[in-house]
Amino acid sequence: MMNAHKTKIALLLAAGALGLSACGGSDGSDGNPGNPGGEPAGAIKELHFSFDNTRINDGVTAVEFSVTNEEDKPVVGLQKMRFYAEQLLPEGASGAGNSSQWEYLLDETCDLPAQKCPGTFVDHKNGRYSYTFKANLAESTRATYKAELAQRLVIRNYNTPLPDGTAVPGTTALIDFMGDSGADAYYTRKIVATESCNACHGDVQEAGHMTGDVNFCASCHTPGRVSDGKEFNVFIHDIHFELDAADNKIKPAFGVAALENCQSCHVEKEAAPDWANWSRIPTAQSCGSCHTNIDFAAGKGHSQQVDNSNCVACHNSDWTAELHSAQGMAAKALVAKLGMNGALKGNDDNTATLSLAITDAAGTAVDATSLISKIQRIETITNVGPNFPIMGYNPSPGNGQKKVTKDLVKAGALQSGVTVVDGKLVFTTPVLPFGSGDANTAFTFIGLEMCVSGSEFVDCATGVATQTMKAELVHAAKAGETANFRHIDSVNFASCQGCHGETFDIHKGYHAGFIMSDQLGRDVNGKLTVGVDACVACHTPDGTYAGGANKGAFEMKLHVVHGKEAVINNCSQCHNDFNLDAFKAKGALATSAGKYTTPITATCTSCHAPESIGHGLTNMGAIVDGDYVEANQAAQQETCLFCHKPTVADHKVVKM
Repeated sequence: MMNAHKTKIALLLAAGALGLSACGGSDGSDGNPGNPGGEPAGAIKELHFSFDNTRINDGVTAVEFSVTNEEDKPVVGLQKMRFYAEQLLPEGASGAGNSSQWEYLLDETCDLPAQKCPGTFVDHKNGRYSYTFKANLAESTRATYKAELAQRLVIRNYNTPLPDGTAVPGTTALIDFMGDSGADAYYTRKIVATESCNACHGDVQEAGHMTGDVNFCASCHTPGRVSDGKEFNVFIHDIHFELDAADNKIKPAFGVAALENCQSCHVEKEAAPDWANWSRIPTAQSCGSCHTNIDFAAGKGHSQQVDNSNCVACHNSDWTAELHSAQGMAAKALVAKLGMNGALKGNDDNTATLSLAITDAAGTAVDATSLISKIQRIETITNVGPNFPIMGYNPSPGNGQKKVTKDLVKAGALQSGVTVVDGKLVFTTPVLPFGSGDANTAFTFIGLEMCVSGSEFVDCATGVATQTMKAELVHAAKAGETANFRHIDSVNFASCQGCHGETFDIHKGYHAGFIMSDQLGRDVNGKLTVGVDACVACHTPDGTYAGGANKGAFEMKLHVVHGKEAVINNCSQCHNDFNLDAFKAKGALATSAGKYTTPITATCTSCHAPESIGHGLTNMGAIVDGDYVEANQAAQQETCLFCHKPTVADHKVVKM
């Protein structure tokens, strides 16, 4: 951290060299813009803006604001800002039935290092700043300025360092006010709170736009400023949902239930006073962004609607809300009706026998025979070695064996090799590669998919809808031994449900689907704990599909998938803890096609590029993209944890 006193002097001199002057205040009296606000911030991780006065005089916008860091110390010497002026058309102003709409007026950028600043920018050198636009809002070529409308002033601070080199983060801040008085805006368009985005995405920060505020996104992605389809109420739905052509229902994007229903984002919060607009003001633009098979203007898939004036006549708020929440509610009701209770037993010939009971809502076993015609699929996946599975997604390089997959029931019919004994489905696996240690344990992951119509289970037939039910996981030791279990104290499963919902069905379509629930839970220190340990039945050390080309081992897969979707912000979003001892039971993981890496390094490089780590990995005992046998033999020779002691709060902790 730099010396704060020297920093202040440097900033004063730098500001003077740029020809900027404070507006009076030389006597340092209280409340005067020249009054020093105490020692300025010496290090800046966060910028916090507060607006002191925003006004529009004869079409010219002026703003006074203060900036502090995370320690509430004044930030002096900010170098580059863009100022945006926007206005809000009230609902109905642009046409009957139309929602409120942001109109982009103009913007000006003040770049001090480049000595370019169209308006009047003053750094008062105490954390307070002021800016007056050069342009009159009446000069806007995008919209006609109307003083009586609610206005928005956005400040975008670039991550340009201070004159003395101190780094500052890029960020945005905004204020809504009435243009003709400067008073707080008495109507708004704040439909989704940034907090709702952060529930899944952590502390959202869009690097290109330097913003973590969804309201900034919404007021810039406006008609006339962005291309068709990029308006905020269109593209934000588009990236989270897609239409399932098979059953004409909205399904979440990314292959899993990224969002369970509209209320995942549209939540009643103080920061989102207009949260109910999604159901209260139906428009072709917003509705069509999810229901992409409808052409309202042409009358395709819906009665012809040339504008939004008649939408609310049929789509009243209560009906719309009920309809869009019904799918999620119906799924929860169906899922609650049935469960599974399995048992796995290791046999003397190294096979394992699975006995699976279907249970009712009370947990009482029912005769499977009575349900078979209504079961679309019961899928089982069996592997060996829960902490380091030894059977691959495809035949593993180590022993040439592939995980055992078996459908017990499919399309309403009992499959060959499966019997019903005392109302339970029974199946015996082929010989499994049982071994010593962790490999003395087999485990079976089970998915159940039912045929449904409305709220009832029905006989399966072509075109009948299906519902994934709660998954089951069972373990069995090699005959005469005690079973091992994979650790489940690392990932906080509640955080998975927090984003994906309680009934998200993983991999439905290719698989029967798996709803992770308390049915998978087991006692950990006297507490029922749900884990994601079942997923390693497929996401083995050898990866999925093309070997490790997609980093399919479970230790890496979730990092890769969530990283691609820009979800990961910090480890605590998903992790309760780091069970570092778990690496003692692991071998090499596939990190590229046919290449393997020692486990600690492989896990770290699922987020970090090897060259970014800062030291030679092979010097620490790691094998990176090496031969399977070589990397597996070296798995316990990595010395990473001699120095690195990552925690959930700070995974970069180094033990000195």
